[in-house]
Amino acid sequence: MGIPVGMISAIYDLALTTGANRVIRGVRIEHVCGDPNLGPEKDYAYGMRIVRTALEALQTSVTGPTLFDPMDLALEREVSHAS
Repeated sequence: MGIPVGMISAIYDLALTTGANRVIRGVRIEHVCGDPNLGPEKDYAYGMRIVRTALEALQTSVTGPTLFDPMDLALEREVSHAS
């Protein structure tokens, strides 16, 4: 089994092709866990969304390279709460 590992990367295609099993889509190379152009509050919220996605990725069983997109998971949560 081993310890699950996730990689947050702005260059997610490269991470997937090199065999990383859990790749979390980051924003930019110089600011992978947020976007300073959003302002402090929104940058923090976006960074937290990325980190929460990474934590969910660590709890998810995968059989090969898998991309986790913070925006997709946020939409899934909103849909599940709406029903």
